[in-house]
Amino acid sequence: MPLNHLRKLKKFLIYKKQYPGATIDLTSYLDKNSLSEKDVKIEKDCYLTGSSLGSHIRIFPSNHIINSKLEGNNIIASNSYLQDVILGKFSYVSCESQINLVELGRFCSVGPYLLSGYGDHPTKFVSSHPSFFSTLNQCGTTFSSQDYFEERKPIVIGNDVWIGARVFIKDGVRIGNGAIIAAGAVVVKDVPDYAIVGGIPAKLIRFRFSHEVIEQLIAIQWWNWSVERLRLAQPFFVKEDIHPFIEFANKY
Repeated sequence: MPLNHLRKLKKFLIYKKQYPGATIDLTSYLDKNSLSEKDVKIEKDCYLTGSSLGSHIRIFPSNHIINSKLEGNNIIASNSYLQDVILGKFSYVSCESQINLVELGRFCSVGPYLLSGYGDHPTKFVSSHPSFFSTLNQCGTTFSSQDYFEERKPIVIGNDVWIGARVFIKDGVRIGNGAIIAAGAVVVKDVPDYAIVGGIPAKLIRFRFSHEVIEQLIAIQWWNWSVERLRLAQPFFVKEDIHPFIEFANKY
């Protein structure tokens, strides 16, 4: 048997033993510090290190996933990069997205080309260049012996958030539950629960529901329901009148 075939066979056997619930293309790489549950499919040319994958996950080709946690029922479309990310159940990420130091809740819909979590620069210093305020050697050297500016701040995105295509989210921003971010938006400040925002910089367009309804939805927290309860409630999710859903939630 050719040497290349032996190497592939060895890799197949290692993956089969370490990740029995996963189907992994042999052009992809998973390190020994990663974990995988059942029904996980990882397609070609993917690279995963230090990550935890729940059940029912599909990772399309050419993805990098580093030090991240996918709770389950997730899809990561092609050519995306996730580092230090927590992705809640039933959330998906579309193609060409770059997500770094972000916590996303459950049932989030992320459109293509999301850019988030890539650091900040000071605007009130003499220079915005990190060689004067950072010890991270971004350009191969630094003039600073200590850090004078907080470059990285985590981004927190709530549950049931829809993020349109080509959105930028600034470090440190918090996006509330049920929010919608319009395509092409540049989000530089916090977004309230169930708000629709858009533009450069993103501004409030309107709220999806009345203040009273929003308070009730936040209290209900349907995104934490069991799968069985969600299936039972499905007919109420597709009604334009939200009050029958609230009645169902309070009754069952």
